[in-house]
Amino acid sequence: MSDLPHWSLLFAQLRRIHLRIHATFFAVALFALYLSTSQQGQEMAGYGLLSIAVLLVSVLFHEAGHMLAAARVGGSTEQVVVGPLGGLAFPEIPREPQAELLVALAGPAANLAAVLLALPVALAVGLNPAELMIPWQPVDLLVGDWWFVGLKLAFWCNWVILLASLLPAYPLDGARVLRALLTPAIDYRSAGMVAVRATKMTAVVLLILAVVLRNEKAAEVLPVWVPIALLAIFVYSHAALEAIKQDETDWEEELFNYDFSQGYTSLERTMDPPHKPRGSLRQWIENRRAMRRRKRQWQEQEEERQVDAILIRLHEVGLDGLTAKERSLLNRVSARYRNRQGS
Repeated sequence: MSDLPHWSLLFAQLRRIHLRIHATFFAVALFALYLSTSQQGQEMAGYGLLSIAVLLVSVLFHEAGHMLAAARVGGSTEQVVVGPLGGLAFPEIPREPQAELLVALAGPAANLAAVLLALPVALAVGLNPAELMIPWQPVDLLVGDWWFVGLKLAFWCNWVILLASLLPAYPLDGARVLRALLTPAIDYRSAGMVAVRATKMTAVVLLILAVVLRNEKAAEVLPVWVPIALLAIFVYSHAALEAIKQDETDWEEELFNYDFSQGYTSLERTMDPPHKPRGSLRQWIENRRAMRRRKRQWQEQEEERQVDAILIRLHEVGLDGLTAKERSLLNRVSARYRNRQGS
C-alpha cells in the first residue's frame, strides 16, 4: 500500500520498532474465523483462533529474519507491518546488491528453518508432510488434537509463506531478490523496472492459474481460484506503486549529494522531482514519499555529525569501549559511505 500506516493499526512498540497489523491481515483473520465457525463442531472456532495465532507468529518469525539481516549489513528497521504473507515494510538498508539479497532472502530462510524444525517432529508423530505441501489444498489441516493441529498449522503456514514470498512480485521478497541479482549487470533503476514487469507477469500467471483451478475447492469450502485471484490483484496493484518509486530514483540520487549547509527549507524550495506524476493521487503519493526521504536525509546528516565524537571515543577506549548504540551508528554510517562510493 502506498502509505502503510494509514492501512494498519499499531499493535506494539519494541524499543524503536513499531509493530503494526495491516488491514489485509485482519481481513484474512476474519475470514478464517468465519470459515471455522461455519463448520460443525464446537472446537472449530478454537481452531480458527489457533490458525490466526500461528499465522501471526510465522509472519513475525519471517520479519525477524529480515531485521537480523538488516542489522548485520548496517541497516535499520523502524516499523514492521504484518500482512498475511509476510511483512509489507522492508528494512532500511544500504543500496548494495549483496546487502539487499541477504536481507530479502533472510525472511524466507527463517520460514524454511521453521519448516525443517517441524519436519522431524511431524514424521515422529506419524504425520505425512506431503499432505500439507499443496498450499491451497492441505489434507485434514484442522483434524486432530490441539497440539497436532498446531503442528500441522505451523508447518503449513511457514511453507505457504516461504513459497509465496519467493514469487518474483512486489511487495514479496522474490522481487527484491530479482532486483539484487540483476543490479550488478544493469543499473539499479533498470533492475527495479525489470522487477516491476516481472510483478505484472506474475499477476497474469496467477490469474491463469485461478482459471485453471476454478473447479477446485480448498477444504471443500472455499473455491481455490478466489485467494489466487486476490493475490494476483494484490501484486499487480503493487507493480504500479513500485513503478512510481522507480521514477523517483534519479531524484533520490541528487538528494544524497545535496549540501545541507544551505538549510533544510532550501531543499524543499529548490528540489523538484524530474518525473512529475500525473493525477492528484500520484502527486499526493509523491509528496508523501518526498517528505519522508527529506526527513531521512536530515536524520542521516545528523548521524554523520555524531560520528566525529564517536571516532574520538574509539581512539581513546577502543571498539570494546563503545556502546552497542554507538557501534550500530558507526556501522550504518560506514555502510552509507561505502554505498555512495560504489554508486
